[in-house]
This record gives sequence, structure tokens and C-alpha cells, in this order.
Amino acid sequence: MLGFVIWEERDAPEHLVAATGATRIEEEEYPQLLSLVRSLSQQVDTPVPRVYIAPTDTPLSLTTGFRPRSARLIVSEGMVAALEQGELEAVVAHELAHIKNRDTAVMTLATLPIGAADRVITLLTGHTEGIKYAQPSRASYADALMTFGLLLVPPIWFCGHVLWASLSRTREFAADSGAVSITGNPASLVSALQRIDEDIAKRPTTDFRKVEIAAFAIVESSQNDSVGTFPLFGQLLTDVFATHPETATRIERLQRINREQGQ
Repeated sequence: MLGFVIWEERDAPEHLVAATGATRIEEEEYPQLLSLVRSLSQQVDTPVPRVYIAPTDTPLSLTTGFRPRSARLIVSEGMVAALEQGELEAVVAHELAHIKNRDTAVMTLATLPIGAADRVITLLTGHTEGIKYAQPSRASYADALMTFGLLLVPPIWFCGHVLWASLSRTREFAADSGAVSITGNPASLVSALQRIDEDIAKRPTTDFRKVEIAAFAIVESSQNDSVGTFPLFGQLLTDVFATHPETATRIERLQRINREQGQ
């Protein structure tokens, strides 16, 4: 587990950057975006993250990095092109709220029990010498423990994933609230979420739908996918394992904040 945390600190950020095909932004390429990130980082009182641009038309933004000082902010070309300045400011503020709240560290630590359960399942379902010289081996306490483990670990694994996804959804709500606190303009984040969600719905299902990316993006692209042959059961699984709240739910909460602020 310690090794996993060290990997998250040292190598995971670059791994996620590579998964998106992003490259680090130079000053002369996107001066307005870099200026916006610096200004909002100063306002939030967090280190300025390294900013990367992903070569895709899909509107994508996400952060990675175990600690604020090692944070990376990835924004796609499509995001920069699709959003107006106020909307882009709201999206960047949302991502900086994740950094400020140390959400990557929180979610990484939350995965440790799941990783342990995964490891136990692997060990329990691995090859064992149950037959020797074509004769059944005698049952032992180890066999009994293994059988018990096989019955116990899958529910732990399932519950772990459900709780992890629930925590992730909670952190998304918190980042939305954080973005509103930073910008004071919930309407811009509402507009950005609507625009992003509508655009992603039109995209091929293979475009940036890896789990490792979807879990960190501002909108979970996979929530628009088909739920399969059994709609009710499929929708239930989709809701339970979703890393992000439904965009409509997020928009409703933001609109309520907007009304309370009298905007």
C-alpha cells in the first residue's frame, strides 16, 4: 500500500497526462488561459498547477497530483474553444477547488481498501494444489479459510467500490460549491456544465472514456452510455458506480444557489 501511495505521488500524474496525450502549455501558446489559472490560484491561495493541453475536440478538464504542489491541470483544445471566458473561468475554478480540497489524495487513500480486496481476490482465486497424484487432497484449515475468504471478499470489494463512487460524487458537489465561492457566479458553471454535457453526448463512446480519465474529469462521459439489455438494472448499476453526480442534479443545485444569491 505504501508503494501505491508513493507511485501516486511520483508517477501517477504523468501517467494520467500521458493517457490524455496532453503536452505542457508554453506561455506564448495560451497566454489567457495561463493568466487565468495564475489569477485564480492566487485567489484560492494554492500553488499554481502545471497546465497541459490535450489534443482533442472533446471538452475535457481534470486535475491530478497527490499534493497541491505536484498538481497538474489538463484542459483540452475542445474545452478552450467551446467555452466563453466566464464559463472557462468557472471550470478552472472547479478544478482548483479539487486541488485545494486535496481530492486526489482523498480518493487515492479511499482506494486502498479496494486495492487490498482486489489483491485478496487474486490470491484466493489463484492456482492451488487441490489434487495430488490424481487423488483429492484432504481438507485443511487453510482450505476452510480460503472458502470463507472467497465468500466474504467479493461483498467487501463491491461495497468498497460503491462507497468510493459515493465519496467521489460528494467531492464533485464540493468542488462545484468551491467554484461558486471562488467566482461568485454559479450561472457560469451551470452554462459550462450544460455545454460540456451536450457536447460529450454527441461524441463517440471511445473518445476519452477510460475509467482512469473519467473519474477525474469535470463531467463523467460514460453516464450518457446505454445501460444495456435490462434498463432498470443497468441504470441502477450506472447510478451506484457513477463517479460523478448526474449533470442535471448538479445544475439544479447550482441554480438553487443562484436564486439564493438573487442573481
